[in-house]
Amino acid sequence: MSGTDKIDLRLSRQEARQEIVDLSFRYSRACDRLDKELLESVYWPDGSDDHGVFKGSAPDYIDWVMGFLAQWTSSHHTNSNHLVEIDGDDATGECHWIGFYRYEVDGQPMDQLSAGRYLDRYQRRPSNSEEEGEWRILHRTCTTEWSRVEAVDTDWRASPGPSIIGARDRSDLVYHLSGLGAGLGAR
Repeated sequence: MSGTDKIDLRLSRQEARQEIVDLSFRYSRACDRLDKELLESVYWPDGSDDHGVFKGSAPDYIDWVMGFLAQWTSSHHTNSNHLVEIDGDDATGECHWIGFYRYEVDGQPMDQLSAGRYLDRYQRRPSNSEEEGEWRILHRTCTTEWSRVEAVDTDWRASPGPSIIGARDRSDLVYHLSGLGAGLGAR
């Protein structure tokens, strides 16, 4: 293998790794913005998910999680420590997550802070739009390593002052980034 071939192989593997890491970021945006269409683009239609409280097909998981999260006031996921092992068109990965959740129990606002890992199997398949194929999640298992729940004494969302609160749909500013600075940032 020539030096150029080795570089091309390394670049191809790095590009594949980044595409896989981006799946976790798209997953989090889809959950936090309640974007079902985006979440569908993360999983293969014949994929599966095991979140403990849900275990089944990817399409059924997507329907379940969209309904589950819609009951909450807000959610915010952060991903880190991605480790990805690529073997041709198959890959496995571990991604640490932290979730911040706001919901109500009997009218009392509650904050939950949880952390865990996504343990994934990925697969690259042919795609009409991607020359080398598209990576998606074939199976995801979600572990929870710890969680803390506490009642909210003061709900700043009731009077946020100058803060801009994110929306849980496509009206959120992330879907309108090209309009920022043109008056779109003020709601």
